Amino acid sequence: MSKKLFLALLLLAAVIITSCAPREESLVVAIPTDPDGFHPHQSVAAASAEIAFNIYEGLVKAAPDGSVVPAIASSWEISPDGLVYTFTLREGVRFHNGRLLEPEDVVYCLSRLVDPEVTSKAQEFSAVDTIEADGDDIVITLSRPDAAFLALLTEFGASIYPPEAEEHLSTQPVGTGPFVLTSWKPNNELVLSRFEHYWDNDLPMMDRVVLKVIPDPSTAVTNLRTGHVDLIPRLEPDYLHQVEDDETLTILEQPMNLVQLLVVNNAREPFDILEVRQAVAHAINRDEIIQGAAWGRGTPIGSNMSAAMETWYVDVTDTYEYNPEKARDLLEQAGYPDGFSAVIHLPAPYPLHRSAGEIIVEQLAQVGIELDIQVVEWSTWLEQVYSNRDFSLTVIGFTGKLDPHTVLGRYQSGSGRNFGNFNSPEYDELIVQGLLETEFEDRHEIYARIQEVLAEDVAGVFLMDPSQLVVMNENLTGWQQYPVYVIDLSTLHWKDR
Repeated sequence: MSKKLFLALLLLAAVIITSCAPREESLVVAIPTDPDGFHPHQSVAAASAEIAFNIYEGLVKAAPDGSVVPAIASSWEISPDGLVYTFTLREGVRFHNGRLLEPEDVVYCLSRLVDPEVTSKAQEFSAVDTIEADGDDIVITLSRPDAAFLALLTEFGASIYPPEAEEHLSTQPVGTGPFVLTSWKPNNELVLSRFEHYWDNDLPMMDRVVLKVIPDPSTAVTNLRTGHVDLIPRLEPDYLHQVEDDETLTILEQPMNLVQLLVVNNAREPFDILEVRQAVAHAINRDEIIQGAAWGRGTPIGSNMSAAMETWYVDVTDTYEYNPEKARDLLEQAGYPDGFSAVIHLPAPYPLHRSAGEIIVEQLAQVGIELDIQVVEWSTWLEQVYSNRDFSLTVIGFTGKLDPHTVLGRYQSGSGRNFGNFNSPEYDELIVQGLLETEFEDRHEIYARIQEVLAEDVAGVFLMDPSQLVVMNENLTGWQQYPVYVIDLSTLHWKDR
């Protein structure tokens, strides 16, 4: 055999071996901010929950159509009186540390979740009486009917993890989901790798996902157009014009089911006066904010519910119409004929909220309310504004949920999520009634009135549900839109691979 022929055969063999070898499927996603940790009972940021959806699972989880579907439980039954929930665990479910999931793990995690000494989320589970293992079943008994209970079990806080991993979950999460967190460089990137022992053999479809923390949307777009990023799940509207004519990209516009609002601290002077809050509401022009901050890509709302939840949504946007003259009259009635000054805190990682806040500053100035803008980093916002409630005004977005109670329950006076300090005896009573009522028509009437109370008492000024703009490489497919704030990475795959 000649030397040239031998080399040619070697080259051909190398090509054949290479083409037959499995190729790693990888994906790069741009996200605007770092998670605040991955402990299900401690994290409060939506940025954590949207990623954790791929790492953790609970007994059940949300589906793209808004229904509740099995996760580590293969099925469940509810007693006729609505008090006993029996979940049958799926066989062969493993944690990321390799250990088989046991019923005792579920009892441990959920028992901590409902303990007010452990987590502020416990209030939402106050109806839980006992959590027990019965063979391969988990039996949860309630002390009273709770119409939102099943939907609550889909949330990040109800995730199941191995007790032995408790101390390190914030930075080293251990779940049963389709991906494992294999690397985290704070403020830089997170790497998720395929969990080879995931109970659904068809998922995930990617072997590796890199989540790049890119706070500047312009930089994220540049990385997308140059091929260094494959997907931006939530593009800021200001930057849509940079990608809409690019034929190498796919753009999806969908309802986000997110409530953007001006949060008003109802316990801080002078916003503890109803007439002052009413004046603020009359001074705000939603249409101008939607056009100026979201380029018209948003739906105006009047309470803490998006029109995307059409079964429960009530349109109360006209409760306080835009009327600067009326706003000035109300300020005079409240004892502030010359207006007043205050500070508005805006979260640095979210341009949409910053832009809306800047427009609100201009609008309120027209009625004599002078606002000093303080743009704060996300960690500062979470600690100062959310946790310590040390603020007067802020603009933020509240993520959508599957049940109206989990959307609206945050305004209950004792709720740990009620950082705007809204306090209404009527509201508190209605919230309790909404959980106890099981008939749809009666429940619908209760939650309709709840939305009216939020608007009338100006718990905050509700602005819009912005459109979610998903931009991705044209060869990427499998995106699924959810009515809750998650990114499902498990179904994404490349068309040509």
